[in-house]
Amino acid sequence: MSEVPLTPASAWALATGGPFPDPDSLAGDAHFMALALQEARKGVGLSSPNPPVGCVLVKAGRVLGSGVHTRAGDPHGEVMALMDAESRGEDPRGATAYVTLEPCCHQGRTGPCTLALIQAGITRVVVGVQDPNPRVDGGGLAILRAQGLQVEEGVLGEACARLHAPFFKLIRTGLPWVSLKLALGSDGALGAPGQTTWVTPPEVQSLAHALRRASEAILVGRKTIAVDDPQLTDRWPAPTAPHRTFARVVLDPRGCLPPSARVWAPVAGQPAYRAVNGDPAPLRGVEDLRLPPEGSGCSLRHLLHELAARGASRLLVEGGGTLAEAFLAQGLVDEYHRFQADQPAGGTPVEDSRTQDWQIQARAAWEHGTWEVRRPG
Repeated sequence: MSEVPLTPASAWALATGGPFPDPDSLAGDAHFMALALQEARKGVGLSSPNPPVGCVLVKAGRVLGSGVHTRAGDPHGEVMALMDAESRGEDPRGATAYVTLEPCCHQGRTGPCTLALIQAGITRVVVGVQDPNPRVDGGGLAILRAQGLQVEEGVLGEACARLHAPFFKLIRTGLPWVSLKLALGSDGALGAPGQTTWVTPPEVQSLAHALRRASEAILVGRKTIAVDDPQLTDRWPAPTAPHRTFARVVLDPRGCLPPSARVWAPVAGQPAYRAVNGDPAPLRGVEDLRLPPEGSGCSLRHLLHELAARGASRLLVEGGGTLAEAFLAQGLVDEYHRFQADQPAGGTPVEDSRTQDWQIQARAAWEHGTWEVRRPG
């Protein structure tokens, strides 16, 4: 596994399932699918519960238009690309559509993309990966072929599957994609108990906010709030759409945290939730997620269902060794982002041995450490 320098671009790639193929290093269908993947990543964190499908329209080797789905109820990537071509005065008849996910073929909040492509005169469709949604699941491809369009499947399929993995999990299980983030010293520890320890430098902490921007919710435990008193806000520097919601969730089973905690302060577009297993005194402006007890805490699986019901298809678990170990022990982690500094942090090492056999998907480096991404299997 080769390392890349940690930059804003590589941070966003790692946060969205990358690294992804460089279009400039590819030719033919792969080149244009790589461009469609670039489009698709613009919709991550915005399109939930729908997938951020990217589309590029090409004729005679020239891009006519491109688009991405960024909001449930708004046009999908294929229609956005057709609208983009129209705005440029381009005629899509006879063009090829490169789409990261199989075009939908059912009437939902928007019309079927298969019909839009057929009516626009598209003659060839290149698809990265098939859509497992039972309402599609190969049906979109079958309709296109039945209407005489040439269809190619599996171009950059592995990369497209990585990008759309959170949507696939949501469709198949009803649960959000769980990314675990830990910043560990060279000793595998988070720092001395009861005190704030900055394991990574401020510039790395800033780049790690790509993980928040790529998610619809962040979760920490009570102790993280008690020690660090964070706001848990999304501070990725790029502007975002007004409709984006980023939920800040604190696991506080007995409601012990005070109303003065900074995380409870209202932030536009970033609501605060408190996960509890009892009936603590309410907090103004904070919604309680009442969960079944599990040991001395709350049922994490029930919490995932509650968050999915509130539109979160991607959850970032960011705070606390105890919480991280619980998610790993229950097999609830889909992706592990391990920040490793080259200096010891102190304290008790986090038990993350369950991830030792996971596949290392990517690694980025800064002067005194690495950001490593691991996935099971």
